[in-house]
Amino acid sequence: SRSGTILCVDLMPYGGLPSFLDTIALALRLQPDIFRAVQTDPAGIWMALAVVIVAGFSEATGQSVVLFLNHIRPSRFGLALAIAAGSHLLGYVLWTLTIWLAGGALFAQEQPLLAVASAVGLAYAPQIFSFFALTPYLGNLFSVILSLWSMAAVIVAVRVGLRLETWQAVTLAVTGWALLQTVRRTLGRPVMRVQRWLASRAAGVPLKLGAD
Repeated sequence: SRSGTILCVDLMPYGGLPSFLDTIALALRLQPDIFRAVQTDPAGIWMALAVVIVAGFSEATGQSVVLFLNHIRPSRFGLALAIAAGSHLLGYVLWTLTIWLAGGALFAQEQPLLAVASAVGLAYAPQIFSFFALTPYLGNLFSVILSLWSMAAVIVAVRVGLRLETWQAVTLAVTGWALLQTVRRTLGRPVMRVQRWLASRAAGVPLKLGAD
């Protein structure tokens, strides 16, 4: 749109960030300029963290259906959602670290961790629609779309953040995702059990959010 074009043009001469909503809109459209700008603006890391937190609460809101089915008391509902969102934030930290470390190991990139964290955090923008993943009948379709959209955003973020070629960014994003999944299924299993225990304690009942 015309407004989106103006925003992209405005980012270049001043190197600043537009409003939070406009930043998300540009990230959803996979505009490289916004991923570049978020690394150089002093408020970039806070903008990226805000996106991750909103995405986390969106996913937690989607899980609220499960919480209601488990008969959660209202006094414990907010705490259970906060723990779910905190788990989402932990996943972001792990993915950022794996991408940063793999970038150095595979392509000898030495970009600041904060810059990579800013770009990857903004790439979580598609996850703000995570609450649709539990939509009856269409939930699986939404989940696939969000996964592909998020991976595309991470590829753009990594390409800009680490100044790589597209094929290198794809390799690194997939490698980072694979390493994260491996960690979650090995070293991360005790952490996940503790997280589920905390969520159950916060909720006051044993939660059934999926298989162990």
